[in-house]
Amino acid sequence: MTAAQQSRHRVWQRMPQGWIEFRALGDRSPQEWIDRYLESGEGWLPDEARASITEGFHAGVRMFSDVPFDFAGVSIVLGERPAVSFLCTNVVATTADEVADSAALHRLLPLGRFGDDSTAETFTSPDDRVGTVSSGLVSRGGVDAVMTVGEIRLPDDAGTVLIMGMCSDPAQRHELTVLTAFALSMTQYLPDGVEPQLPEGARFEAPLDGE
Repeated sequence: MTAAQQSRHRVWQRMPQGWIEFRALGDRSPQEWIDRYLESGEGWLPDEARASITEGFHAGVRMFSDVPFDFAGVSIVLGERPAVSFLCTNVVATTADEVADSAALHRLLPLGRFGDDSTAETFTSPDDRVGTVSSGLVSRGGVDAVMTVGEIRLPDDAGTVLIMGMCSDPAQRHELTVLTAFALSMTQYLPDGVEPQLPEGARFEAPLDGE
């Protein structure tokens, strides 16, 4: 059960343009969500590509339909270095006198397999919270990838945001680290009826989009 399901709060997260979400679809059905996502491809996206994206999206929705993550999705990068980046988010909500226990989730993540190549970097969110992103190279079935694990406290010490990321291109380690830090900074835990606002110091050209 997610943090939002345990209270009258909801978890909100802003992701980069083009993000394909499997978990937090708001009030829309999966088909409504992907139809809206593909609207920008009208007139130029081939039918074969549209069908492939739709099929992959529904497979992702099924895969993450019964998991404890608040968000889970992918970002597809085309061009000279094509790659798929994956992030999943879990919010551990606490009261003022509690400390968020992230150990249980971290035990599920392959931090111990990063080896000598692992790194841990700190970053500062637009509202001056300090988070950490660890990264390292992993190999599964002969396929190399890069993985990140990030953590930051929620505003007002309401709990902790934990994010696991993976990218199919190990050379994009820095990009995945930045994407992980961005998602950590943009995650909010909102009381019912309260609309999200960007942290102080964050500015975007595009308007806020919801879950």
